[in-house]
Amino acid sequence: MPELANVNGKIVPIEQALISVEDRGVLFGDGVYEVLRTYEGRIWSFARHWSRLQRSLREIALKNVDLDQVESWIKTTYAESNIRDATIYFQISRGVAPRSHAWSESMSPTFIMTVRPFVSRGTGNQTGISAITTNDLRWGRCDIKSLNLLANVMAKQQARQQGAYEALLVDGKGRVVEGTSCAVLCLKDRVLFGPPRESMAILPSITRQFVEEIALNLGIRLQEKFVPVDEFLQADEAFIAGTGDEIMGITQVDGRPLGNGTVGENTRKIYEAYKNRISGNDD
Repeated sequence: MPELANVNGKIVPIEQALISVEDRGVLFGDGVYEVLRTYEGRIWSFARHWSRLQRSLREIALKNVDLDQVESWIKTTYAESNIRDATIYFQISRGVAPRSHAWSESMSPTFIMTVRPFVSRGTGNQTGISAITTNDLRWGRCDIKSLNLLANVMAKQQARQQGAYEALLVDGKGRVVEGTSCAVLCLKDRVLFGPPRESMAILPSITRQFVEEIALNLGIRLQEKFVPVDEFLQADEAFIAGTGDEIMGITQVDGRPLGNGTVGENTRKIYEAYKNRISGNDD
């Protein structure tokens, strides 16, 4: 069960993978990425992630990518790893060149990928998580899954240092936007609230897509809305949603209980239905 890397088609053990010091992904964060999970040897929701990747590439004008080749590299490398429950990370940068802000349109992109066993996130899916609120200091195009994650990293570390699992990012208008690496949604009177899907302030979350499809099947209404922090704290239920976290109920924010301080009934039903879709490979 080796942990593998792939650099432009060359598959090696992770510790042997090398990229250029002049790669624009290193120098500028000039690239995009995706994270996939596998369950029992199956890549979950590949088509949806693939569609989002193509959108990200278009939005930063990253060209000359052979997508058929990239797809082949991903699937071949994963198969060679023989890791049944894995986390697959891959990114595409604009390529290698002497450091200059402007780029040449003829550059050859750099592809890198890693495959590792999935690391459990603990008991959060069953018992819920605590969160803090913090100012959203990210750049203005959070709808692109880019390599520019420093603000996310700082906020996540702040949460962990304060004994919380996640940080809820709050914009300049006092509204909850999303988490550092997840979508954030809340429920009030069986209405599910989430930021407008087309907003540049949030990433188009794959897991949120599943959540909304499931919610409608459960008779829960959907409303696209940025929820002010004070309203969020008065919600009946709230949860985070992401590829790695799946769905975790938020039971406490800034040291105060949310709802009744436990994972809500609707959150549990949504999570159960999500797991059923995974087991049925209904992606």
